[in-house]
Amino acid sequence: FQVVSSGCALAHADESFGTIVLIIPNENQQFYDDQKIVLKSDQCAQHVGTYRYSTKMDIEKTVPAVRIIDGVELPKSNKTVSTKNNSGKTLFDKPGDCVSRKNFEVQEVLESGDAIALEIRETIGGHIFTSDLEVLILAQDGSNFYNNQIVKAPKGKCARQVGNYKYQKYGNTKVIPIVAFK
Repeated sequence: FQVVSSGCALAHADESFGTIVLIIPNENQQFYDDQKIVLKSDQCAQHVGTYRYSTKMDIEKTVPAVRIIDGVELPKSNKTVSTKNNSGKTLFDKPGDCVSRKNFEVQEVLESGDAIALEIRETIGGHIFTSDLEVLILAQDGSNFYNNQIVKAPKGKCARQVGNYKYQKYGNTKVIPIVAFK
């Protein structure tokens, strides 16, 4: 919806008016105001940090910063578990980067027992405020997730990306990190 002075673009993710991201251009990308950016099947938005800015009403906002990566091939491995709606889990051979050191709130429990959760940004007066970071937490032996459950990051550990989860939401395909606390 707006190009900022650095050539980066503030955008609504997935055509929603709640999720705002900063897109950092690569060498062959130039953005313009009100441009609609549709990712091709071989592209993905990679989370690379955060961006802080002030709105017209002088409200400080911090949003995810992403870079559009070209030539992405979703891994084809025997570790992908697919269902009929073309969603699935792909686990990495070794753990990736730490995506958060904060706690998470379970939004949805899947038939597999795994949980889709949002990172908790802060808790004020008993009210939970989540960020836009959505993850899949795998069910472990003895874990029974439930909606709105708070999943606490163990002291000294972080939510480390161990794979990707691809699923359909409102007719769009979403890919979120699968995390494990390591």
